Amino acid sequence: MKRERSLSPSDLSTPPNKKILIERSTESKKQKRKTLNEANNKLRKPGGLTTPVTNKHVFGSGTKYTSSTNMGSFADILSSQKPNFSIFDEQTSQNDEDEEENENDNKKEGGAEKEVSFGTGIQTVLQKQEVLTGEEDEIAQHAVKAKLYCMDGHWKERGVGTLRLNYPRNNEKAPRLVMRADNVFRVILNISLFSGMHVEKSQDKFVKLSAFEGSKLVHLAIKLSTPNAADELYKALMDAITSRV
Repeated sequence: MKRERSLSPSDLSTPPNKKILIERSTESKKQKRKTLNEANNKLRKPGGLTTPVTNKHVFGSGTKYTSSTNMGSFADILSSQKPNFSIFDEQTSQNDEDEEENENDNKKEGGAEKEVSFGTGIQTVLQKQEVLTGEEDEIAQHAVKAKLYCMDGHWKERGVGTLRLNYPRNNEKAPRLVMRADNVFRVILNISLFSGMHVEKSQDKFVKLSAFEGSKLVHLAIKLSTPNAADELYKALMDAITSRV
């Protein structure tokens, strides 16, 4: 039979390595409490309100690594980084500062600005200007809306506008045809009538004629909206040509 060995008092004592761990954990807790107390003292307010710093859980706390000196210092740093202001403090905004600066500027300039009633400000006055067209000394005996074509290898459209048959007031000059494009009022036809001028009525709505633009002979075609309008224009042109004979 084996004899059982009785336990000695030395067997019941704490091993040396465990003693070291317990001492280290105790020192770490003391250091933590000291840091929390210092942070609370810094955040203490004159009115008596304090914002206590609680020991929040940090990554790695509550585990076997808590007793490590590196982890302990990391937790102390995080817990000590607290803002130096409170929500109870009055916060000045940028808008308030801008309003104060504007008020100061107004006071320096001599008080508040005078109110200006509606309609008493600067008004823009438009002056009517007379535009000379060169037709001031002429009388329009016939005017009609038409479309103008010119022969340049084939018939090309020049534009749409109002065709006028103008007579001079003093009868010193020959009658002329003037046509301006709609909207832009650009002159697209300006020819004088002369005796022997070739004019013919083609189809139902066209009146064709040959004239000089400067020293160049051109062949023109005028398209009217209705056959009756074409007949009236043809008659007016023939009357103007025969009156020059």
